[in-house]
Amino acid sequence: MEQPDTAKFSIDRQGLLEALNESLNAHNAVSKLTVLALVDLKNFSQVNQRHGYANGDKILAELQIRLAAIPKNPICCRRVDGDKFALIFSPLLNIQLIPLVAKKIIDQLSNLFVIDDQPILLEGSIGFSASSAGVNAEEILQEAEAAAKQAHSNQQQYHISEASAVENAQHQIALKQQVIQGLNENSFQLYYQPQISLRDNQPRGAEALIRWVDNNQYKIKPEQLIGIVEQSGHMQELFTWTINTALRESADWYSGAVPITTAVNLSASCLRWPGLFDNIESSLNLWGGDPANLCIEVTESTIQQDLNQGFKTLSRIKQLGVKISIDDFGTGYSSLEYFKYIPANELKIDKSFIFNMQDSQIDMDIVKLILDWGLRFNMEIVAEGVENQNCLERLAELGCTYAQGFHIGKAMAAEKFQQWLNSYSVGQQTKDEYKQPY
Repeated sequence: MEQPDTAKFSIDRQGLLEALNESLNAHNAVSKLTVLALVDLKNFSQVNQRHGYANGDKILAELQIRLAAIPKNPICCRRVDGDKFALIFSPLLNIQLIPLVAKKIIDQLSNLFVIDDQPILLEGSIGFSASSAGVNAEEILQEAEAAAKQAHSNQQQYHISEASAVENAQHQIALKQQVIQGLNENSFQLYYQPQISLRDNQPRGAEALIRWVDNNQYKIKPEQLIGIVEQSGHMQELFTWTINTALRESADWYSGAVPITTAVNLSASCLRWPGLFDNIESSLNLWGGDPANLCIEVTESTIQQDLNQGFKTLSRIKQLGVKISIDDFGTGYSSLEYFKYIPANELKIDKSFIFNMQDSQIDMDIVKLILDWGLRFNMEIVAEGVENQNCLERLAELGCTYAQGFHIGKAMAAEKFQQWLNSYSVGQQTKDEYKQPY
């Protein structure tokens, strides 16, 4: 075990409170939640008695290093009492994400420590408290400490304070209201991630991805935004806005003389929407769009929620001449029984397989299997998550049809995508300014 400088890891409750106040003041938007985790070790006095206080301090210092490394963007991790640690997670969208945070903390405790070649396993109770702006930092810390005691009493690994649950409910209501207001005020924006053909290395199309920046300039992740809209019951309005915006902005996109295909994502609730077909047909008529240049993407898991109705709806849309793409293919239950009837033009290989295929033979075999399925059923294949040239070349060798990913181009606003298209179409390589993650 590496010997940390234990002097750097002394008790600093005040430092934690100052960082917590700073986080609350910085994240004063309704869409931002500050979460505090309090880790209270169990029976740590036995470690001190058995191995000595000096070794005990080394273990505590090592634990603090581990805990501080859990958040992607660390804010603060402090030892707030003899065997208690507190760390800040901010911003978090809602407390439903806390179980994931708890698991990461438990994993760090479960990862053995070693003193004099002897393995030591730590256990602890974890208390969580959460709040947006306007709450005293000391109160939040006290709530987390009380929650940790409750977890210990209930023999639970973690517990979320009751006050945090109320705070989160109020937070979610306000966030939904803000999203609905954004939809009504037309403050959303579409970004487009390029796709290229691996047959001739030319632009093929783009996937339309929604972006929204609230009044405080806080970027909510797209999947979080979609989840909020879905819960609020406004998904049909969002889809109507999305398809009309995509058709309007992409009307004049060409790569040479070849038109660009624009892909729009379809949620589960919209797939069940009786007015979906009329909505798509009306949008195409309104903007004079060629159905062959529109692609509707729907995830495999979404279709499986109601195979019969899903197939009927997609088949009718396909009869318009619109392409149908099955997104995240391979992550659901890919049954040949239903696959032979699926009304799709293409499959999109989930990026998790593409990320790992160069290092994992299993993922490479899955990619090859999906490519073989596509060939046998006369479907084109899109590989998502292409992040380097080696991956791109290997997919081309395997016979993949199209590719998208940060190596080809990030998701970008319509004007920026037009610049990428113009640059790529004249034979230039994708510049670094187009490759960085969003």
